[in-house]
Formats: sequence, C-alpha cells, structure tokens
Amino acid sequence: MLSNLLKRFSSFKYVELRKQRNSHSQIIILNGSPVGYIKSVNEGYSARVFDENYLYFLSSDKPEDLTASKLKVKGWEKGVSEEKREGGRYEVTQKINLLDIPVQDKMKELSELAKSIYSLDLRSKIVSSTIYYMEGIEDKEIVFEDGTEINSKIPRVRLFYSITLTYENRSATVFSEAVGGSGGYELIKEKDPYGHLENKLKSVDNVLVKGKSVTPGRKDVVFSNELSGIMAHESVGHPFEADRILGRESAQAGLSYLVGRKIGERIGSEAVNVMDNPLVDGGLGYYRIDDEGVKARPKHLIKNGIINELLQDRFSAHKFGVESNGSARASAFNREPLVRMSNTYFKPGDYSFEELIEDIKDGIYFKSYMEWNIDDLRIGQRYVGLETYEIRNGEIGEPVLFPVFEGRTFDVLMSIDAVDKSLEFFGGTCGKGDPDQGIPVWLGGPNMRIRNAVIKVRGSE
Repeated sequence: MLSNLLKRFSSFKYVELRKQRNSHSQIIILNGSPVGYIKSVNEGYSARVFDENYLYFLSSDKPEDLTASKLKVKGWEKGVSEEKREGGRYEVTQKINLLDIPVQDKMKELSELAKSIYSLDLRSKIVSSTIYYMEGIEDKEIVFEDGTEINSKIPRVRLFYSITLTYENRSATVFSEAVGGSGGYELIKEKDPYGHLENKLKSVDNVLVKGKSVTPGRKDVVFSNELSGIMAHESVGHPFEADRILGRESAQAGLSYLVGRKIGERIGSEAVNVMDNPLVDGGLGYYRIDDEGVKARPKHLIKNGIINELLQDRFSAHKFGVESNGSARASAFNREPLVRMSNTYFKPGDYSFEELIEDIKDGIYFKSYMEWNIDDLRIGQRYVGLETYEIRNGEIGEPVLFPVFEGRTFDVLMSIDAVDKSLEFFGGTCGKGDPDQGIPVWLGGPNMRIRNAVIKVRGSE
C-alpha cells in the first residue's frame, strides 16, 4: 500500500510514508477489585515530505486521503541530512504472547495481587490502592522515496501502582513501577510483583513510623538508581534534544541550558557519563531503526563530564552540520516524528555501594522520591525524598522524613564524584510536542554520590 503511494509524492526530495497501528489495553484494580478495562486501537497513515522550502506533514486513517496538499511546518525548513538509509524487519519476541492470556485471567491475577497487600504486617493503614496494568503493541511500516522499507513490531508491558498509607498524622502516597519493559506476558510471570509491593510498602511504613525530621544544611548525598534515572532523563536527556536547543519545543516544554554552549565544553565532573541507548534489550524505549530510516546506536551525551553529542534527527542534524544519530520517533500515525529519548541513563562506575558511603559522616541516602520539579531551562531542580535514610559515619542509619534536595543542574553534575557498579532501569512515558506525544522510555543509572548538596525541610523556602 505505502509503496503504491510513493508516486503521489514524486516531486518531493524527501518522502516518508508511514502506516502505524498502536493497540492498547489497560486494567485498573481499585482497592482490590477490578473497576475498569480499556481497549483501544489507533491506526492510520501519514506522509512527511520536504521540498527545499518547507517541511509538510499530513495524516489520515485512510491512505487515499494522503495527497500532496500542503500543511506547512514553519521554521523547520532549509535542509535534511542525507546519510545512508537503513531498512529491514525486526520484532521483539514474546515468550508468552499477550493475546494468549484471556483478559479475565489477567484481572483475576491482578485482583489477587491487590488484595494480598492488605494482609501485610504494617503499622500504617492502607487508605487506598490502585494497580494499573498496561499492555500495548506498536506496529510500524515506513517507506521512503528511495524505496527503503522498515517493518517493526514492539510489544510492551507495564505494571505500576499508587498506594496511600497513613500513620497517626503522617501520610505518604507510593507511586512506583513493579514491572516494565518490551516483551510479552512473561515479564509479569518472571518478575515478582508481590515481592516488589511487599518490600516497598514495608519500607515506606517504616519511614512513616520511625522517620525523624531532617536537619537542613549542606550534606553529602547518595542518589539511588531511581533518582539517578529521573535526573538522567529530566536534567540531561531533555536539554540535549537538538530541536529543543533550536527553539522548536520552547512553547510546549521549555528551552535548554545548552543554548550557547558547545560540544567539548565541561558541565560535569569526570565521574559523569550519560547515555541514551535504544538498543538496551528489554527496554521500554527499544528500537533498532528510527522513524527516518537511521540505524539506532548508543549516544554518549556526556562523556567524563564533557558535552559529547546531542540527540539528533535528520532535520536538526542538518542545522547543526552533523549526521543524525537515529533519535526520531513518533508516538502514533497522526504525530510527526520528533527528536526523542529512548533508554537514558548514567553509566555505572567502579565503586561498590559500601565505598560510596564509607567516608560520609553526616549525609542522606535518597532511595526513592515522592515528587520532583524542574524549571523550563532544566537548570533548577528539586526532589522530595520518600524512602530516605541518614548516613552516619559510613553506615545507613534511621529513616528521615521527606527531606528536600535542591540544586542547579551544573552544580549537581560537578558535585558527583563517584558512581557505583549497579545499573537499574525504571519505566516512564515521556511527553513532548504539540499535539502531545507520549513515548515509552526507560530511565536508569547507578547509585551516585553528590558532595555538599543543599538539603531543606519540606514546606520551607
């Protein structure tokens, strides 16, 4: 079908025709009982063409409606990088096909999981609990003006939850993911969702019961894999998107602190290495060829504290005078491919966790967070800890009640002096664009040590 459509756009230099089908299912379990099952299919066709003066994008659920009528995307003309196209077919294997497990069986299994938490030996009270199960399959077929074709199929599964606990006059909402990745229903079977929930709730229960107030001031801090992951995504990944630096995203999601800065400039310590890698097996952001026909590869955004490369598609790469590194992704048939992240993380180092904390006399270990904020330039950032513990004389001590970490991105990156050998990933949906595009991604990293950080009390200025 797409190959037959090419002749309609033969007058254009660059032609990108895409058929995309996204099927989604979601099960919601509220306080132990199923309350919702949602199934949707979004399927259609799009064309993006370039004629040396304007970039045009059009879409429809009917291929015959894709004509050469022009919808101008102003400010994104002037050229496109012309590196080699990559074609082929690839698919993420499902050991247990998502469609082979009846919805009723999934609901029963999830309901039993949700009910089980109420029998846990907690001193806190579970006020409410919601468990979300989501599965989806993304099918893409893309054809270009030179006849190159891409066919891909990526199934994805996520299981996450929101649970509110109270103890006396204290309360906390735990929002976390138990399972997330590309693959089939085996991701649920092979993981241990109950063990994850049990450990998380008992840990937060301990914080609510025993947590003591934090003493504000400057302290050495250790960020867990979870916090290094959100920081890699929000404080590095987004500002390293080339279209954001060029101003295309400024109206929707802010600008970038890299405006005016150059490749080769130092913005972090020698211990700081940040990657964006679509090829991480099992990653929510996995793909092998991007939506512009560029072969996916790992991108080393920050190398030993130095700005090394940006996330680029063909159109931003032309403006920067470089080649695309395969970062173009579209969430649906009626969305234009944009510069996007995939699986973004701080690289592990050589330290053990024990070595990270052994010389800290008075510090804090942020194991998880309950909220985060960052400004439009991605400079000012703030994290409120959930599972947090004092570090006293090189050892993990008593829980600390909701300390606040604040800092400027440059100061924080320069203050990271050591990272350990571990690497864990967490699922997310990254928003960008207008109209909005939610793209599945992984965020991750090691435990990392940040020296002399600013710690405040929640609710204080």
